[in-house]
Amino acid sequence: MQFEKQKPWHGIGVDVDANLSSREMLYKAKLDWEVSKIPSQRPKSYANQETLRFFKGFFEAGEAHIETIGSLDASRILWGFARLNENFTLQGGDEVSGYILLASRNESREKIEVQFIIVRESCYNILQIASDAKPHVKNIFRRTFKPTFPFMNQKAQKFDDEMKKKVSEIVVQGRGAISAFADDAQILADKKVDEAAAWRFMFDLFQPTMTEDVAVVATKELAKIAENKTKLAMKAFAHAPGQELRSANMTAWGLLSAVTYTVDHHLGSNRDSRLRQAWFGPNAKLKKRALALALSL
Repeated sequence: MQFEKQKPWHGIGVDVDANLSSREMLYKAKLDWEVSKIPSQRPKSYANQETLRFFKGFFEAGEAHIETIGSLDASRILWGFARLNENFTLQGGDEVSGYILLASRNESREKIEVQFIIVRESCYNILQIASDAKPHVKNIFRRTFKPTFPFMNQKAQKFDDEMKKKVSEIVVQGRGAISAFADDAQILADKKVDEAAAWRFMFDLFQPTMTEDVAVVATKELAKIAENKTKLAMKAFAHAPGQELRSANMTAWGLLSAVTYTVDHHLGSNRDSRLRQAWFGPNAKLKKRALALALSL
């Protein structure tokens, strides 16, 4: 098992600058296929450009700094990632940054999903943070296709005051949730665990039917009966980037970080699959369960 310090979206998303227009972002991310097809194949919407325009407007209204845009699942999912400057640092210089994720998984691009994410900078683990903010908003820039020039509106569109207020409320709630999570993260970083407790944690997460059986098994025997995911997570607990920091070395925070690292970097057949499952699929739920288990230790 090789350990890498690389963003889970490396090679999938592209870095962008807030000064770029939504159309320039579209071309940089190679998502301009909607507007470059021959007329007979032209789709009945401008969904990609409209969605990136919405992302840009949302991030600007929320005072979030756009960093990356990309697509998943053969461009079915369009996403944008922006830094919130809502950060915290645990013992040993363990830096954690807050982000907001916007994603469209509907081909009509009508609904935009909103997630608040933390990224552990030492290894780029990602974890969704629960909040009271609205989980989705309507893409207000969608419009009907017209087969006459100009095909696309090149002017930047701005949110009106009502929409700006909605965005501000969502982002404020998300920032608050990340700030509150910092307290939980500190509790986990202060909570020491031994190797046997770490094995039981991983069994409870990945092999819950085995938990009662392993409770009385000697630590050396646990590795023999562990399934692959459990073994991967335990290796990450000991050797993944950032695990040497005081906040993570033999702590509950280290257990959670080992799980998120394993999910983000090693589960799934490829990078696209891993990111989809970590953000929207079963592995997002797995991370949520890992957090609950760590807090219950």
